[in-house]
Amino acid sequence: MKQILAFGDSLTWGSDPHTGGRHAYRDRWPVAMAEGLQDAVVFAEGLRGRTTVHARNSACAEMRGDAVLPMLLHSHAPLDLAVIMLGTNDIYEGYASHLIRDGLERLVEIIRHHPWRMPDAAAPQVLLVSPPPMSLCDDPDVSAEKVAQSEALAGFIAPLAARLGCGFFDAAQVARASAADGFHLEAAHSRALGEALAAPAAAHLAG
Repeated sequence: MKQILAFGDSLTWGSDPHTGGRHAYRDRWPVAMAEGLQDAVVFAEGLRGRTTVHARNSACAEMRGDAVLPMLLHSHAPLDLAVIMLGTNDIYEGYASHLIRDGLERLVEIIRHHPWRMPDAAAPQVLLVSPPPMSLCDDPDVSAEKVAQSEALAGFIAPLAARLGCGFFDAAQVARASAADGFHLEAAHSRALGEALAAPAAAHLAG
């Protein structure tokens, strides 16, 4: 059975934009993606507030993706594919798009150079997903500038994926953050994202 790591933030965890709680199990995109795959299991590692590599010192847990990724790689090994969707919280914290791009590159480096310490273990393939764009809402912290940055983020991530030989998917093709809170996906969009990711994930697993 193929093994996939879905590494992300609250969008991967399944935050409900109306309640602040969690979507039903089958409405979380890693679950929907797994349902579209044959002979594969998806380990969903979504943490609310996670960034690529940038510290959030007032947070209640370690939010830097680079700080925890090695542990998760070791925990879920062996892996055939790692799907990374991060960047929204970096935008919220005020980091420029080129720094988000560089953070994602660091995550790919960590995956490719991890000491697996297993017989015949090899680094998994990587699929970089540009997050769904943010939406204007009643929250004054969700500014027009941040929304515009989120809409343009795919233009930074796609060339990175091409340069590193990773897969790429633009979540804006199928999903956008709800205007209820500006960040998180409605259940239907969360499922649509997972369903759309099943095809590129399958292609990587078959390659």
